[in-house]
Amino acid sequence: MPLEQIPQNQPLSLNGLRVLVVDNNDDCLRLLTIIFEDYFAKTKTVTSVDNAIQVIEEWKPDIVISEIRLPKKDGYSLIRFIRNNEAKEGGFLPVVAITSYIDPELFNTARDAGFQEIIQKPFEPDELVAVVTQLTRSTKQKSKNLPLVQNFINSWRIDSSS
Repeated sequence: MPLEQIPQNQPLSLNGLRVLVVDNNDDCLRLLTIIFEDYFAKTKTVTSVDNAIQVIEEWKPDIVISEIRLPKKDGYSLIRFIRNNEAKEGGFLPVVAITSYIDPELFNTARDAGFQEIIQKPFEPDELVAVVTQLTRSTKQKSKNLPLVQNFINSWRIDSSS
């Protein structure tokens, strides 16, 4: 959702939100940790896709912020793992790409791969926090509605088999 659509009277709150940051740049990791801690989020940082997968499986973050260009395995490898895992186990994990390499092709490729947002470095901290707030709010709303949808699907299956 574009920033102008976020109501200005609602304070941005990340209180208790679990944010996983994946980047191979230590300065970026420190900056993002400071930003999210200023909003009372819980942050874990890793420098590789393999470490990110381990944290996702063990810590269950609410959102992932990932650089696209990482050594060995890139951010596209990470998003493929996340989306494949969701297909098997259900749920939804919002993922934001951050990168200093933005062109229309990369933007489209990242969206098609499954990233919800792409933010170019250097970024405005308030913009990043607003994006994270919006994505996690909409994800929580979808999660609340999921049992209703599942009950409807199950009742439809029972009715249609009669």
